[in-house]
Amino acid sequence: MNRYPTELGKPHVKLAGLKLWVHSYQYPNADHYDDANWLNATAICSEKGATVRVTEAFIRTPEIFSWQRAVEEMAANLIGEARLECLEPEIAVTLKGSALGVVEMQVEITPDRLTQEHRFTFAIDQSYLGLLSSQCAILFNAFPIRGA
Repeated sequence: MNRYPTELGKPHVKLAGLKLWVHSYQYPNADHYDDANWLNATAICSEKGATVRVTEAFIRTPEIFSWQRAVEEMAANLIGEARLECLEPEIAVTLKGSALGVVEMQVEITPDRLTQEHRFTFAIDQSYLGLLSSQCAILFNAFPIRGA
């Protein structure tokens, strides 16, 4: 998983300066919900001379599913928030919509939660919400929720 970004291929999710690749389930043979849905992933967020990278099991399939549903609702209403909230603190993404069609995206990302904090803020157009929802749906289909 410690590959260079050019070796990772096309990201599963790409929005503004955020890229997310999912490599595999952390525990491919697990069947219990709490263990079976952890994903080995890489997230990179970049903007104006700063790049932060996280590579480990920091995200779960249900978190992607919940984010995709929130993004769909936001795309339909064009206001409100859609959050990627993970149990692990390595990454969090908040999308805030406005009636003017601008969406503020805030990415909090850290490879070491004890010694670092990184926050990126992007302004994106509401038209990108549909693409984000599709990217999440494709990712979710490749890595569905497992276990009871």
